[in-house]
Amino acid sequence: MQDYKIDIKALANSSKQTVEGLIAPKRNDVQNDAVEEHSSEPIKSMEDIQRISDYLIANERWRDNMLFIVGINFGLRVSDLRMLRFCDLINDNFTFKESFPVFEKKTRNTRKVKKNRQITINKAVQDAVILYLQNTPDISLDHYMFRNLRHPKENSPLTSTMIHILLKGIKDDLHLNMRVATHTLRKTFCYHQMVMSHNDPRKLMLLSKMLNHSSIRQTLDYIGITEEEIDDAYKKLNLGSKDHNYLVDSTIQETDIITPEQSDADQSAALLN
Repeated sequence: MQDYKIDIKALANSSKQTVEGLIAPKRNDVQNDAVEEHSSEPIKSMEDIQRISDYLIANERWRDNMLFIVGINFGLRVSDLRMLRFCDLINDNFTFKESFPVFEKKTRNTRKVKKNRQITINKAVQDAVILYLQNTPDISLDHYMFRNLRHPKENSPLTSTMIHILLKGIKDDLHLNMRVATHTLRKTFCYHQMVMSHNDPRKLMLLSKMLNHSSIRQTLDYIGITEEEIDDAYKKLNLGSKDHNYLVDSTIQETDIITPEQSDADQSAALLN
């Protein structure tokens, strides 16, 4: 059997992307105790959002494009999203409403004070709805927006499972490197709300209220910002590296950390230095 050895010198001089040729393949199976990750992620790239919509339109999937656009612009849970009808968004005189109320299914039985969530209709949603109607005959205001095409003569909505499969199919077709599920639409809405506000804490509090979350921390975890910051914390530290530590090419200056044990005078002196 070939005696594999790790060439430490070559490893130190190699690029960070690969260590091919420097280390032998696994000889035995290795068990990892980490829990398998099943959670979904928001679509963070605006380019990916546009790719998805362009792909669906190019393939004349008008309903699926409308579902995607409405989902990422309304931020509703799939249980509420799937039940939308055209009359929720469109007046009897065939003009778009400015906004409409939704009595969210998940929270209706858990809140002492019953309250609607008000949804405002933006231009992107209007355009997606119009595109669908232009290409789909025999639609009425009382029709579900996202009808189950397996039963075209029935006015029945897609199930949550169907929407999950639909989104996973889009991910696979476009080779998106992310975890996708029905919550991806809602998380994408939240993520880009925060990006649009430059991570304004007031927007975070607003989102937490909109989503009926029990805490701000839950909202941060939900939209993936905490995960990004943890990732950055690892990547940028690089302690022990002369070329890559966090002080290189940075305006940050080294200073002593003030500890609770320091006297008031010591703290003042440290702050002045």
